[in-house]
Amino acid sequence: MNIDFSISPPAVWALLGVLLILAEFAFPGVILVFFGIAALLIGLALWFGVGLSLNMQILLFGVLAVGLLVLARKRVKNWFRGKSEHASDGIEVLVLGTGVVAQEDFVDGVGVVTYRGARWNAECAEPVTAGQRLWITGRHGLVLNVSSERPAD
Repeated sequence: MNIDFSISPPAVWALLGVLLILAEFAFPGVILVFFGIAALLIGLALWFGVGLSLNMQILLFGVLAVGLLVLARKRVKNWFRGKSEHASDGIEVLVLGTGVVAQEDFVDGVGVVTYRGARWNAECAEPVTAGQRLWITGRHGLVLNVSSERPAD
């Protein structure tokens, strides 16, 4: 019994496209998704019967990927990253008084909190237990200063 494991060119491009789009989750930067879309478009064109040589497929893939990247990345980037406050110089502003959650008990006033889905090192003058709600009062480099007392508006 002979089993044919060959795969059609449209399927190869489609598989490559899906893998590139999924790779965006591992390597965020909103770049690989455009390469994945370009690969899917080449696969779709081949599936509909557009006759392209391998060289032409690769060339068209490159042109589509770079074109999509240049034309759409700025618009699409916000869909993946969300919105945040920025100062006039474009640097993200830390919003004081924002609530965070302690990920662990603080030892000697130092621990880890979650802020906007990311883990941050934090310092607090009061005792803190895991799961406790805290409030951002400032930042020193990459360390958040937090307090169990919500700052006045």
